[in-house]
Amino acid sequence: MDKLGRLDRMVMKYVSLAAVFILVIFNYQHIFAGLRELWDVISPVVYGFVFAYILNLIMVMYEGFWFPETDNELLIRARRPVSILLALITVIIVIVLVLWLIIPQLISLVQTLLENLPLMVEYIQRWIEDLEEIYPQIDTLINNLNINWENIARDAASFANNILGSTFTTFQLLTSSLFRLVVILVVAIYALLSKEKIQRQVKRVLRAYMKRDHFRRLKYVLRVTNESFSSFITGMLIEAIIYGTLVTVGMMIFNFPYAGMIGALSGALALVPMVGAILSAVIGTMLIFVQNPIQGLFFLLFNIVLQQLESNAIYPRIVGGSIGLPGIWTFIAVTIGGGLLGPAGFFLGVPIASVIYKLIRSNVEYKEHYYELDLESELTF
Repeated sequence: MDKLGRLDRMVMKYVSLAAVFILVIFNYQHIFAGLRELWDVISPVVYGFVFAYILNLIMVMYEGFWFPETDNELLIRARRPVSILLALITVIIVIVLVLWLIIPQLISLVQTLLENLPLMVEYIQRWIEDLEEIYPQIDTLINNLNINWENIARDAASFANNILGSTFTTFQLLTSSLFRLVVILVVAIYALLSKEKIQRQVKRVLRAYMKRDHFRRLKYVLRVTNESFSSFITGMLIEAIIYGTLVTVGMMIFNFPYAGMIGALSGALALVPMVGAILSAVIGTMLIFVQNPIQGLFFLLFNIVLQQLESNAIYPRIVGGSIGLPGIWTFIAVTIGGGLLGPAGFFLGVPIASVIYKLIRSNVEYKEHYYELDLESELTF
């Protein structure tokens, strides 16, 4: 009877799972719509905890400097609030500095483009006419294309004005999101102030509802995850500062325009693994090429050399060494992460792959030790 009871429970379990799976398949649109609404509600809280996690890395550094050997009760109580305040000030200063470097020069660049747009179109038109004299067959091709240069200039100016209009719309959207920003800040500050208390509460809940072995494994997974993400974020910040500084200094040495803006942009985009440096090079080349085509090409060459230095010397030592992920797996992680999650996947793919890599490596090493396997002697390719 006992065996029959267990069999019945197993059958009911799989039947229930199959029924739930079928319901999900036939109602996936409603389920996804509900999940999207739920995400809209809880996303500020989630972002608050994510921001708290990043801010914690800076806060811990300041806590280490705040009278570490003191026995003064007042100083000890003030350590956490003061460290949180200093961490927030640090983040704000960095954001303001980057915007201060980028926005004024970006506005000046857009104004210059709008002023010089008719001249640029006229220059391109004269260049094509000169080519027609050298290569008469181009004239036939151009006529077949039926290019209306006045319409091109008008459309380009309209496109530039639309960009400015969309920038204003984006500013209005950011202003209307002030409430969400306040919620994120409140959640982040509360999480940091109550960090130890939240950790104790989570541990109590997990211990109460999980088996001891499962709880031990989960603790190990969370520890590896925390080490990978914290090391990755710290390494990426250091690497971004170094790369942005190298771009700025190099552009100043070679007298390239927009050194401050492109350097700050390069440092910010360097936070996106693999793709960020390429994107900043493309944007920088386009900006300089509009003002001086020869300098634009030289900047592209300069950036290629600098990216080789960054990819082969800086990134592997600072980021790769900190997360313990081989270079090929970093490339695969960025490719798959970007394909699945878009821009967020470029950033999250590497630390997630690092966690999976470390867990699999740890499990393989455990099994090798447990079964006393010598893979190098038993497997040859």
